[in-house]
Amino acid sequence: MNQIAERYAQAFFSLAKEEDKVTELKGEATILKAACDRDLVRLLDNRAVTKDEKKALFAETLVGADRDLVHLIYLLIDEGRGRWLPEILDGFISYCNEDLDIQEVMVYSARPLTQAEADKIAEAVRGKLGKDVEIANRIDESLLAGTRIFINDRVYDSSLKAKIRTLKDEMLKESW
Repeated sequence: MNQIAERYAQAFFSLAKEEDKVTELKGEATILKAACDRDLVRLLDNRAVTKDEKKALFAETLVGADRDLVHLIYLLIDEGRGRWLPEILDGFISYCNEDLDIQEVMVYSARPLTQAEADKIAEAVRGKLGKDVEIANRIDESLLAGTRIFINDRVYDSSLKAKIRTLKDEMLKESW
C-alpha cells in the first residue's frame, strides 16, 4: 500500500477504534469497496467535476451511511486524493480484520466459488489457524480448474495448471 493510503487508513482505523465502531465501519467500508469501480475512481479524480458536485453525488448515494465514512470521502475530495479511496478502504478493512482477529483469505479459482466451496475452505483455514475467516474470491480462468489460496505470505496451489506443471517437471526429471 502506498504511504498516502496507509496514513489515511491508519487514521480512519484509529478514529473507528476510538469511537468503538470498528465492526460497523468495517461493514460499511466493505460495501463501499465493492462499489469502487474504475468509473467511480475516475470521477473522484476528474478535475472537470467540482468538489461540491462530487460531494453532492456522494451525499445522495450514501444516505444513511456513517458520518465518519462520509467525512473521510469529503476529506479525500477536498485534498484531491479521491483516487486513493479503494486502497484506503482495503487498508482500513485489513486493520479492522486484524483487530477483530479475522484472517483474510484470497482464493483464485477458474470460476466463482459456490457458497458450499467457500464455506469448506473457510472451515479448513479456521481449523488450521483457530481464527474467523473471510474469503474473497477472484476469477482467474488461466487456472483451468482448482484453486490457488493466499493466506498472508503463503500460497496453497491446487489448481490444475499447477498439477500439470508439477507432472511436466517430474516427467522431465525422469527422462534424464
